[in-house]
Amino acid sequence: MASQERHRAKKRRPVEEVLPGMLAHALDTREDLILTFETDPDTGAEHVYAMTGQFVSECMLKKLIGKAESQRDEGSVLFRQRLQKRRPGA
Repeated sequence: MASQERHRAKKRRPVEEVLPGMLAHALDTREDLILTFETDPDTGAEHVYAMTGQFVSECMLKKLIGKAESQRDEGSVLFRQRLQKRRPGA
């Protein structure tokens, strides 16, 4: 019975449940949030990757923005919004 309880505890949460917490963390800490997809060419298995951290340099960001803007007619979406300044002690 104990092994069944451990197995249930390791159950994977759907990406839709994980992402809101990752987004909140990234906004709070001002870290990058990257979400990307991969299809294994051999098996066709699809994977989603989500990661937070300091990944995107200023130069890389400009290149990504340019790429998104050039692909708008293909359905790319670029969202930009000024963040409020953090309050001291927050």
